[in-house]
Amino acid sequence: MAAHYSPNPISKELGVDLPFDLETGELREDVWRRWQKWDPVRMVGKYRDNLKKLKFIYIDCGTKDEFNLVWGTRILHSKLSKMGIKHHYEEFDDGHLNIQYRYDVSLPLIFKALSK
Repeated sequence: MAAHYSPNPISKELGVDLPFDLETGELREDVWRRWQKWDPVRMVGKYRDNLKKLKFIYIDCGTKDEFNLVWGTRILHSKLSKMGIKHHYEEFDDGHLNIQYRYDVSLPLIFKALSK
């Protein structure tokens, strides 16, 4: 995530800025704000008009997601609904990894939407 959210070629930490101090664990507010700019939940309002133009938005998440992404996807789903942005949202009883079987759900819906 840091490679995308906070690149810094002169950083000692693999060319990125981390949102916390590696020695103390203390939050680095300046870097954390950079990360928050890329949060889909925070970005949705900014891109509302463009999102409304999309043919199809598919969002799914496992209720046992190892990264706890279910909470953010629920918020995103709620915001999209309140903004009147059409989307398909599903939660499933699994985690984040080894969920290729979910393609049987997502790909037909995406194909149908793009074929119109």
